[in-house]
Amino acid sequence: MSVWKRPTIWEWVLALFLFLMLREWLIPLQTLTDTGVLWPFYAIVGGVIIIDLLIPYRWLTLPIKALGLMVLLHATLFDKPFFDSEWISELYGQMIHDLPLAFQQDWANMSILSRNTMFDLVLVLLATMLTYLVLEQRQGLWFVFLTELYLAVLDTFLPYDASAGVVRTLIIGFLMLAISHLMKMTNMATLAGKRSRIMFNSLLASVLVIMACIGIGYAAPKEGPSWPDPIAFLTGKGNDTPVGVMKKVGYDNNDERLGGPFLQDNTLVFIAKTNERSYWRGDSKDVYTGVGWEKGDREYESILDPQTYTWENTLFQGLETKKVQATLEFKGPQQFPTVFYQGQLKKVSNYAPPEATVVYDKMNQQLEVRAGKINLVQLSEKNGRPEYGPNPLLLKLNQYKVEAEVPIVSEKAVTNAGTNYPDEIKERYLQVPASVPPRVRELAATITKDAKTPYDKVRAIENYLRSSGKYKYETKDVPVAAEGQDFVDHFLFDSLRGYCDHFSTSMAVMLRTLDIPTRWVKGFAPGERVGTDALNYETVEVRNRDAHSWVEVYFPGIGWVPFEATSTFMSPVRFNYDLVTSQPEIPVPLPNMANQTDIDRGNGRFNELEEGDSPAGSGIKIPWQVNAGLAVVAVVAGIIAWRRRQDIQLWWMRRQLNQERGSEFPDRYHLLMRMMERVYTRRQPGETLREYVGRMTLPADKRQDLRYLTELYERSVYGYKEMEQKARTIAEQILERLIRQLKP
Repeated sequence: MSVWKRPTIWEWVLALFLFLMLREWLIPLQTLTDTGVLWPFYAIVGGVIIIDLLIPYRWLTLPIKALGLMVLLHATLFDKPFFDSEWISELYGQMIHDLPLAFQQDWANMSILSRNTMFDLVLVLLATMLTYLVLEQRQGLWFVFLTELYLAVLDTFLPYDASAGVVRTLIIGFLMLAISHLMKMTNMATLAGKRSRIMFNSLLASVLVIMACIGIGYAAPKEGPSWPDPIAFLTGKGNDTPVGVMKKVGYDNNDERLGGPFLQDNTLVFIAKTNERSYWRGDSKDVYTGVGWEKGDREYESILDPQTYTWENTLFQGLETKKVQATLEFKGPQQFPTVFYQGQLKKVSNYAPPEATVVYDKMNQQLEVRAGKINLVQLSEKNGRPEYGPNPLLLKLNQYKVEAEVPIVSEKAVTNAGTNYPDEIKERYLQVPASVPPRVRELAATITKDAKTPYDKVRAIENYLRSSGKYKYETKDVPVAAEGQDFVDHFLFDSLRGYCDHFSTSMAVMLRTLDIPTRWVKGFAPGERVGTDALNYETVEVRNRDAHSWVEVYFPGIGWVPFEATSTFMSPVRFNYDLVTSQPEIPVPLPNMANQTDIDRGNGRFNELEEGDSPAGSGIKIPWQVNAGLAVVAVVAGIIAWRRRQDIQLWWMRRQLNQERGSEFPDRYHLLMRMMERVYTRRQPGETLREYVGRMTLPADKRQDLRYLTELYERSVYGYKEMEQKARTIAEQILERLIRQLKP
């Protein structure tokens, strides 16, 4: 007879509350990490809980969980057929390669494949442990407390608002504890027919008490905090000095406050096939606030059929160009509603999902994607006039193809462009806040004092930031400007170190102080070449670490030309140095570098970019010693398990008996008899339980106990008599004694 039981409705409710509690641990991942979607993690947690609830045999759940995890990894990270051994070999090889990095906690250099797999494994183990402790052992109070502590720490020390999560956890946790406790109490009830009514009435009272407490706490007046900022309080710093939070590098639409340290992130964003490596332009911004960038007025155009729409001279005109085609396929966990393209966009096609509307920001040359075929809608009214904008329902594309053209900039053309800027350009792209200190303007004027044309001034500022040796490319040890201090001023005169946002913003602002229109542009660097196809198209991988910002400068009659101020990045824009003049060339002055040290290229980042042109290796090679060692360990473990199989089986049955403490007596008795068969002798076909117990060679006390339990079993099963509370207590004591004394 099996002890496989169907879960009760209350056990399903308890499992649901456990899932909701674990969900509170996963929700912050989207805010604090580069996690794109959470449904795979929800599937893991829900799957483990359902499997453990339905299948009482833990040894049977392990292969089911392993198979489910493999299916999930294949569905989210691989395109090959499931029964193709190539993806399994790739997964195994990447795990072996990245395992030492995991022990070193070098998460940034691990592949997305290894990090996802290891996180999923940890999540499976965590959910399995919690299922055992909460659903079987009814030990949930510590988990509720730990969840509240986890959310409180995130809310206090990290940029995450956990207010709603704390309230949800309080409600879910108390309901989970109430159901768990009531299930224990009802199992002790002598009349089975009254259990459901007792459970319902008690649970209703618990819900009313919990809701009353939560409602009073929410509605009651609250006193302000008695402490200042906890981070500043604990670190001994005042509130006037902002504290930098370690972030992960990546593309983000929010640039209202720049600066602070970040971790290099190797997460794959997309794979592109293209005939020209260039910067992937995403967006531009024109309003500098002193701490970051925002967008000014915008003019939107809703393009219902992007595949038939052609963009004409949106960035520049009158320059020699090279036609570019690129197919982007987003492989990593992150996807964006922004279309990335090289140079000047001409066409977007072959996108998926196909039901999309491209909303084109004409002022900033940004393309965002909205779900479905959507026209512009009225968002609000300003000064009595309706304001129109795109529907806010974003759509993240999985793939698309872009056709564009990259410029070959004529040095002669940009030098002779002059300063006859259109009024709308001057009004929009010469804005500088009054908070910018005078020394920023003075530095820009000093650097360009011998430059004659706007182009010469642009090159002078660019060379000063890139090559003077005064400014260091740094990502981790990056101070944050004090409250009220200008971001550019802090970088140029105080910290002297930063990354692309610091260099590009400083160049744009200094040029604006010289009345040269500029804007701040963001997107991705070209990425790393990993192969070439038969048509000579390069395959490049673009990762989060390639997120980048640069500067576009406006030249009359030409348009916007990109420039690179960051020392560790090489601009892919081609220049045709066709300037011919009879005047002697005047060198652009640079500061005295006699006492400057060698330029720090940012911990090898420059070398990585230089080496990125070489084809990548064919794959990860695992030493044969590693495979041989793992095989030997597996064989030895299998031999030991086979020789000790009787001990293992007995341990497992003893564990099952301990887990089934709240089960009915007949089920626990059958488990005990199965243990007896494993240790002593098998029960013969047709042999009754009484005959089997009498035939076993047992000490007198054990035989007496077993006969007593057998009589109780026969009375409850064949006599249809419910055991009295006293008899049940004695039977449980005898069962516990026999289990402790039972040895193989």
